[in-house]
Amino acid sequence: MLEIALFCGAWFVAGVVNNLAGFGAAMVAMPLVAFAIPLEVAVPSSTLIVLTLNLQLGWAYRRHVDWLAMRFLIPGGIAGVAVGLLIMRDVSNEELKLAMGLLLIAYGLVSLLRPGSFQGSGVGRVWGLAAGFCSTLLGVLFGFNGPPLAVFTSMGGWSQQAAKGILGACFIVTGITIVTGQTLAGVQTARTLTYYAAGCPAVLLGGGVGILASRFVTQNVYRRLVLLLILAAGVAVTYSSI
Repeated sequence: MLEIALFCGAWFVAGVVNNLAGFGAAMVAMPLVAFAIPLEVAVPSSTLIVLTLNLQLGWAYRRHVDWLAMRFLIPGGIAGVAVGLLIMRDVSNEELKLAMGLLLIAYGLVSLLRPGSFQGSGVGRVWGLAAGFCSTLLGVLFGFNGPPLAVFTSMGGWSQQAAKGILGACFIVTGITIVTGQTLAGVQTARTLTYYAAGCPAVLLGGGVGILASRFVTQNVYRRLVLLLILAAGVAVTYSSI
């Protein structure tokens, strides 16, 4: 019972975070969930939960999607799933946790120490190939795929609404791709579906709160708080894997 309560609580907070910033649900939830649930269960269930949450986000910002950018994000994402599934077979659970922790630490440190360094650089949409690839690769291996896409949208100079529209649409497409790959590989099981059923209502409730709260919280202040949380979570997961 305590395990399920922790799982649902983590995903409620993750839903709030995700729909405030446009991404970050799995980055917030996974470090907390990984303490109680093995990654081979937590990652596939989180993929299903994040897909459902991003359907909520995508619908809220559906009028702001840049469909030209999606032409490059989708094929890159398909390639990332294939590579991630191959790597997943040869890497141990503890190695995956260590890698996830180090990635969170690196992302948090770079973003905190160099705020705005990636924003508004005006990169071309073709870079969506690399962003899509890295996104689904992380999604398959660790259950979170936001950072590469967030960097891509910030460097592209899109408005906040347009960035959230792109993120929501891309996360839906990449999420479906990842779930399909996981299902074909036999990763999705009755146990992962049970955790998905438990966490889904909590994450959608949190997502609704996040959408409402985004009207009152400035993006810059919130982004810094999220980065500090990501950094702390990365340290905790890295320590637990050593």
